[in-house]
Amino acid sequence: MKVLRRTVFDSTETLGVFKRLAIILLVVIGFAPVALAQGTPSPMSISFDFRNGSLGWEAGFADYPPATDKNDLYELRAEIRSLPPELGVNGTGFYIQGNNRSDDLFMFLKRRLDSADGIVAGQTYQITFTLVFASAEQSGCFGVGGSPGDAVGLKAGATPAEPIAVLDNSTPSAWLRMNVGKGGGQRDYGDLAASGVSSIANGIPCGSEPPKYISIQRNHQHTSLVNANSRGEIWLLVGTDSGYEGGTRLYYQRIDITLTPVSPPPPPVLLTDQNTGRAAAMDSVTLLREPFSVMSSQNFFSSDQRTRITLFGYNLELKNGEDLSAITAQAEDSQHRLYTLPVEAAREVPSFSWITGVTVKLPDELQGIGDVSVKLGLRGTLSRSFRISLQKKSYNGWAISGAAASIQEGRKPRRTSP
Repeated sequence: MKVLRRTVFDSTETLGVFKRLAIILLVVIGFAPVALAQGTPSPMSISFDFRNGSLGWEAGFADYPPATDKNDLYELRAEIRSLPPELGVNGTGFYIQGNNRSDDLFMFLKRRLDSADGIVAGQTYQITFTLVFASAEQSGCFGVGGSPGDAVGLKAGATPAEPIAVLDNSTPSAWLRMNVGKGGGQRDYGDLAASGVSSIANGIPCGSEPPKYISIQRNHQHTSLVNANSRGEIWLLVGTDSGYEGGTRLYYQRIDITLTPVSPPPPPVLLTDQNTGRAAAMDSVTLLREPFSVMSSQNFFSSDQRTRITLFGYNLELKNGEDLSAITAQAEDSQHRLYTLPVEAAREVPSFSWITGVTVKLPDELQGIGDVSVKLGLRGTLSRSFRISLQKKSYNGWAISGAAASIQEGRKPRRTSP
């Protein structure tokens, strides 16, 4: 059962990770108790031959402003189409094309794997790809922005969250940006969901013969381990990032994958504010950033008036049968004293569902303590720690912690509740 809670916050005052979003839906996940999988799953291989149709793969485009796509400016196409005759192969491929007018166009295919494919919830996998595609772009050619073949990068990987293009309204011309990391681009979260394979250049020296499609095979091991989400899903992602400011046309012929279960899983990662390097955190009620008070009269949802904060991280997927007791949080003060932060909820961030918001209660012992380092844990494995600021003791009602920074910025320090 999922309980939806809608919250609105000014992203410029919260997480750098979400700075281009004005509205976030936080989904409170209820984990039903089901039997744990016994033993370690076996490696499995799946082949997708596009001579048999799309086979559940879907196409998409990102890293361009859709409002400017007038009169077919970007020439975006994606469909199952007959293979070009020069390949000497009968049948179809998954054809995709686009014209990189934005100098950043990403064209991709994605597909969900789930329990029907043998995916186990919370299991960590190493994923390898064999990609067979047809390209007419010769090697070593010159073009605007880069080579039509060598400057177009092929990428492949996987993620527990569905890869989608999200409208980014932070600029005058709203752009579609990917919600997962694919390396490079204007907004990026690393190569968590897709890592570089090769260029799409077909190996024929530039100008040595008329352009024609050549079938190319590339083998690739994704650089990041992938955790299946709590629903037993993994999303595959294959695409091209273009530095060439012109047209790119490809036929994907076959995508083969091998998923190898690995243990132990990668540790949780606590996200940080990209501007400060401090932990990405906000008050779960007021949606304000640090400094946080331990007691708050604005906590309308709890009779104890203790402040709850939400920390953001990833690699926090639960296995079948696990509940929130598998997730832990702790704080450490300057004297290296440790404090348990009770975990009260786990929240998926829709459109960024590879990120988990973990809501914790600040205990009485943290009152007036100042900066502490916080970390998240899963099954006893801890993330790196990063700092948050707690309000120190008040003087005549004014919070000491953060007051100096407020004055420097020309803002009045905020008054604590009586």
